[in-house]
Amino acid sequence: MTDTTPIITRRRPHFRRHDPPPVAIQHDDIAIVRFVFEGRFRRSTDICNFMRHRPAKKIIERLGVLYHTQYLDRPSAQRDYFSANRRRPHYIYALGNRGAALLAELDGIEMPRVDWGDKNRVTRPFIHHRLLISSTITAFKEALKDRTDIRFIEPAEILSRAPVATQQLTNPWKWKAKVPTPTDTMIDAANVPDAVFGLDFPAKRTRFFYMLEADRATMPVWRSTFSKTSLYAKFLTYFHAHKAGFHSRTYNITNFRVLTVSTTPERTRNTIDMIQKKIAPTNMFLFTDAASLHNARDVLALGWTTAKDQIVRLDD
Repeated sequence: MTDTTPIITRRRPHFRRHDPPPVAIQHDDIAIVRFVFEGRFRRSTDICNFMRHRPAKKIIERLGVLYHTQYLDRPSAQRDYFSANRRRPHYIYALGNRGAALLAELDGIEMPRVDWGDKNRVTRPFIHHRLLISSTITAFKEALKDRTDIRFIEPAEILSRAPVATQQLTNPWKWKAKVPTPTDTMIDAANVPDAVFGLDFPAKRTRFFYMLEADRATMPVWRSTFSKTSLYAKFLTYFHAHKAGFHSRTYNITNFRVLTVSTTPERTRNTIDMIQKKIAPTNMFLFTDAASLHNARDVLALGWTTAKDQIVRLDD
């Protein structure tokens, strides 16, 4: 008689390490760990795209090895995505304890003395906010890989050209300005961009600098009070910091723009309308939405909408 009893395959746990295999770290492993660290969190699909010289299946397998050997971590906030009734999503990875030790040894990076497993226990909105930031910066770097006419300027380079007093600040990227309230009184306001970078056009002897805001729609577009966060408070701070010359005084830069990646075109439209009515129509603020950014073959050729409702490209 043929045994028709179905074979039950036990699925490996997604978020519990087990049977760590012996591993010899290769150059590609180091590149993956560094890429994850630079973005704070990375989707496995983003890592595969970054390592496109190797088959995606091989990279996925290697990510599993790096997870189980603690070079990478899988933040537990994504557990809900792996319930039995849902289509399996892609893993989100973060730096692990052995990965942090590896980068500290190879790159001389001073790592926080923490358990990275604990450090990675953050909320899902925080993870997705960081993913939007990292994917945006990566899109710019990818667009410039084969170009010699434009160079990506890292924040460290911008800071190295700033006054010594700025370099010595605990948080040198905090923007400060005196802004008017709805009752016409002036108060001190501050804002820290989600990311900072620049674009260098050597042939034109021109540089442009950008403050990135990744808008996940977790705060209102406008509030009448500054006691709680809003996009209005953010943009008003940038606007008045620019008027007061904060950027030239603090960073020795002659220009800057604020790039905002919103969740939807509707959110973008509402924000632009708010700026036009509550602050001023200006080309200092540029907008796109996450889907447009993700689908753009070249982020530098993407049309960004200004708060004057003009469409501009960043490579012009």
